[in-house]
Amino acid sequence: MGRAEQKAATRERILDLAAARLRRDGLAGNAVHALMRDAGLTHGGFYVHFRSKEALDIAALERAIDSIGNPARHLPADLPRPERRKQLAARYLSRSHRDHPETGCPLSALLSEVAHGSDAFREAYAACVAGSLIDRQEELGPTPPGEDIALLALALGGLALARALPDAAASDAVLRACRDASALLADAFEEHRGEDA
Repeated sequence: MGRAEQKAATRERILDLAAARLRRDGLAGNAVHALMRDAGLTHGGFYVHFRSKEALDIAALERAIDSIGNPARHLPADLPRPERRKQLAARYLSRSHRDHPETGCPLSALLSEVAHGSDAFREAYAACVAGSLIDRQEELGPTPPGEDIALLALALGGLALARALPDAAASDAVLRACRDASALLADAFEEHRGEDA
């Protein structure tokens, strides 16, 4: 392996580790010295790959989003729109997703921190939210933008709240309530669309 390939492979290793840590530990938990130590590298070597911690955080956010892809791709293509929305909510608002933030959606994992991040990080986060809404439009077909925003906000907020609660029963109740609310909204949106047709 040549020098350029080795440098690229090292950058990828740092980025994969940073993406997992960002989702699990947040912006503050993704400290450069700890990240480089865990990658088996020196602190000084960080700047060979990234110009700043902010640049790393943005790249890690984008890597985390790319790694999860579009969850709707796993659903049957002929599933009606309300059912697709319900199944997406059920997968997102699950115990497994709650209990494994390091492999899950970074949008929910970083929800409480984004407002305190740099302008550049907030813009990167906003671009990821917009991309998520575009993915939903591509999967579900044209819908009024408010519908997908409402369901996304319910999913992100519900998962973040469930993770914040130390009591397992209370956390499970939040997930269940948000899944139920998502299902009701999905049906209501479709019913309203039928009335307008």
